[in-house]
Amino acid sequence: MDIDDLKKQISGRFENAPIQSSAFYADPEDHLDNQKKLRVTLKSFTETQKMITPFALQILCTHSEITLMPLGLLDLNELKQWENEQRKDTGILVGNPDKRNGFPLVIQFESHVKEFPSEKKVLDVYTDDLFNHFHDTFNDHIWPIVMKYLNENQSILKEIEKKLVDESSDVKNMTLKQLEPLNESEIKEKIGISLKKDQLEHYSSYIADMSQVNSILTSSGTFTKEQILKDMPFAQMMNLAEMRNTFFYVLDNTFNEILYFYIQAYGTKNPALKKHLQTLRKNLAAIMRQDAWKKSNDLIEDEKKFDAQKFFSSVFLPIAENLEVEIDKFK
Repeated sequence: MDIDDLKKQISGRFENAPIQSSAFYADPEDHLDNQKKLRVTLKSFTETQKMITPFALQILCTHSEITLMPLGLLDLNELKQWENEQRKDTGILVGNPDKRNGFPLVIQFESHVKEFPSEKKVLDVYTDDLFNHFHDTFNDHIWPIVMKYLNENQSILKEIEKKLVDESSDVKNMTLKQLEPLNESEIKEKIGISLKKDQLEHYSSYIADMSQVNSILTSSGTFTKEQILKDMPFAQMMNLAEMRNTFFYVLDNTFNEILYFYIQAYGTKNPALKKHLQTLRKNLAAIMRQDAWKKSNDLIEDEKKFDAQKFFSSVFLPIAENLEVEIDKFK
């Protein structure tokens, strides 16, 4: 079978059959859970669909997306490039020297941060391998590449948080510089509360932390307003499953950015504190989702206009305050 035959086959297959798609959110730390979700989703696909069914499985991460699909699903010209590489490597003038059925599987890593490149990996397994040799295909070929990309996403998250911590340090130093020359009455006049000299550093740290939290909230709110809602009423957006899921994906990402900012700022030099903050993560995330869902329903029931900054602040500032309290306990 040459590339023209392949292209005709895949073109007909993909044009005449709906693409089976599925997605789930990756936990930034619980990779056993991520592996389980991926395994169960793929296994369910092989048990309910045919080998010729076009599919795309997407793993949504904090700053990237990982997609598993047959080669050529998004761009048929990829088959030509793949076939040429096979020909160069093997000297065989067909695209599939092993005579396997189906199409090569590809895993695509799409970074959401322009400083970090996207990439894709064509696996040495085919769609028939996924159906006929599921466990070996998953364990030896699919999961190792997915895990590699999950780690790359985590590296992106850490780099972003490092930048936020650096900016926070600058804000803290600037605040201290403004307040330290003042006496207590001048400090109260300037910031509206009474502080003793030995409280200035803690106050400056708090102001710096919250400035970065607000920066995260502004970014998330702007994205929600411009990329999800656009001119759509909030109630209409929430009624559309894809838009609603994207909205809660943004909420999850916002939560993770705030949490990992605090872990990066305070936990890197204090392993016990880092572990403590990590143990709070799932409970705080559940509280955040429940609160966001309630506030969303209240907006719809009261027919109020969605204010992105107000919404994100009302949901996430209590989370940040909670983390501040937990960190103070360790101090």
